[in-house]
Amino acid sequence: MNQELDTLFEQDRAHFMHPSTHAHDHASGALKGRIIKSASGIRIRDHEGRDFIDAFAGLYCVNIGYGRTEVADAIYKQAKELAYYHTYVGHSTEAIIELSSRIMDWAPQGMKKVYYGLSGSDANETQIKLVRYYNNVLGRPQKKKIISRDRGYHGSGIMTGSLTGLPTFHQHFDLPAEGVKHTVCPHWYRKAPAGMDEAAFVRYCADELEKMILAEGPDTVAAFIGEPLMGTGGIIVPPAGYWAAIQAVLNKYDVLLIADEVVCAFGRLGSKMGSQRYGMQPDLITTAKGLTSAYAPLSAVIVGEKVWDVIEKASESQGAMGHGWTYSGHPICAAAALANLDILERENQRGLSVADAN
Repeated sequence: MNQELDTLFEQDRAHFMHPSTHAHDHASGALKGRIIKSASGIRIRDHEGRDFIDAFAGLYCVNIGYGRTEVADAIYKQAKELAYYHTYVGHSTEAIIELSSRIMDWAPQGMKKVYYGLSGSDANETQIKLVRYYNNVLGRPQKKKIISRDRGYHGSGIMTGSLTGLPTFHQHFDLPAEGVKHTVCPHWYRKAPAGMDEAAFVRYCADELEKMILAEGPDTVAAFIGEPLMGTGGIIVPPAGYWAAIQAVLNKYDVLLIADEVVCAFGRLGSKMGSQRYGMQPDLITTAKGLTSAYAPLSAVIVGEKVWDVIEKASESQGAMGHGWTYSGHPICAAAALANLDILERENQRGLSVADAN
């Protein structure tokens, strides 16, 4: 290793706090680490010039592969014309207006509006606030609890980390926070009681959800959040008929469905959205990663008509909703997303399916 690389690794160990990394092993050098220098297509190249196939696509996010210069060109063009302006109080940009319309072309029927952030975590934070706002303005202040699933992943914040059903994200953080519950992970192979076939396990998952709603009180349960296909929890494909059975329980008790599509959206499952592949009928959808293929940070909360109609009507008496991020609808990120969607649509020769796999 040359002196320049030695210095880089020393600076990395001295100053950079890496996510999900053993702090002592990294700082001491016991964990060597790797510096990624370049990437193209499905391959990344490290500091020693070694090429690797990035089968994980970063963190399930580089949907179009690396080195797509047209995305870089779109970012550059937008940065020269308008690098930033906020979207508060009705301000907008051409890029974010076009992107919002394009996202609706990908979304399932019944969706109405798009709200932007920078990551899946902040998008799910927005979802939590929307659920609370929705029930408060409807005069249902007790209906606030959100049910997630064991092994689900929904972010790393205080509330989004609580929604996440993985112990690593709870330990030493005093999580999960009050108001978040976890039900059965839909992993037939590992989580089904002995001798239970797939259809019986689906019924078991739905029954356990219904038992939890009844135990908590239907008037206190506001929403259920789930990834169409679980990612971080283990690439867990839902058993046949799972989402239809879950949807029936949610409809019975007037519980909103939040489809966390941070991983599954924008072609990852061979459909436009994972919701469409599994026949889900979400009230709210969370997207990020594949929206820009990670060429720029951007998340999008897609709000369904049922929720939006309540928000719009409430504004007549309550005024503007007090929620926003500095970088909501950032024009450079929007330009990256538009170029990314262009590639996905152009290079998808067979046509993205919207069929129900169940």
